[in-house]
Amino acid sequence: MLEGKVVLVVGGSSGMGRATAQGLARHGAHVVVAGRRVALCEEVVDGIRAGGGRGSVAPVDVTDAPAVAALFAGLERDFGRLDGAFNNVGRTLGSSPTHETPPERFMQTLEINLVSVFRCLQHELRLMRAQGGGGAIVNNSSIGGTRGFAGLQDYCAAKWGLIGLTKSAALENAAHGIRINVLAPGLIATERFEQVRLEHAATIATRLAEVPMQRPGTMQDVAETVAWLLGPATAYLTGAVVPLDGGECAR
Repeated sequence: MLEGKVVLVVGGSSGMGRATAQGLARHGAHVVVAGRRVALCEEVVDGIRAGGGRGSVAPVDVTDAPAVAALFAGLERDFGRLDGAFNNVGRTLGSSPTHETPPERFMQTLEINLVSVFRCLQHELRLMRAQGGGGAIVNNSSIGGTRGFAGLQDYCAAKWGLIGLTKSAALENAAHGIRINVLAPGLIATERFEQVRLEHAATIATRLAEVPMQRPGTMQDVAETVAWLLGPATAYLTGAVVPLDGGECAR
């Protein structure tokens, strides 16, 4: 689906980002794996190359604006173009009732989960618009961007905001041939998920009971969905929210 394309995976060192980078390489893309943990990014790229794929590493801290600018300057210098991007950025920083949440944590959650994606998206759009020929971008939100979770108001606010950001940018760039969609994963069996399941088995069991398919999704599910959204099969799809949640949001 992506033969000959240059695709950036931001946050590609582990979890959904790692699996997606590997999947995009299998579909023929040259994958630029970007993240803070450079050694882990190098492991991903080594694995891609060992499997006959193409990849390279780009160190970046997406909360650092100059570092993000340097990332895209390097992409333009090394490849001359960017055909696709998966902005896989975000994490929770804690849980507390809204009236007890420290404002500092709320703002930090917005910075990591929303502002950092905005920062990357700006550079991606500038590069794609300047080069001509269009492109495709997928932003990784969450089921927390389509429903509320008690105690996670900061995370949900950021992930809802990411959906609004995606829809607005999709409208602005449709005529330029740039498609921007958003993925909203539910429970996905990442390394972190398995760790939490070991430590909080009852909590995870309760959450899984809310999922109509009665199981978590796999990282391969994420990888193939992102490849589909970046590929030609979705050439007429933009501004969409794709729930990858086992039917949870269908309730």
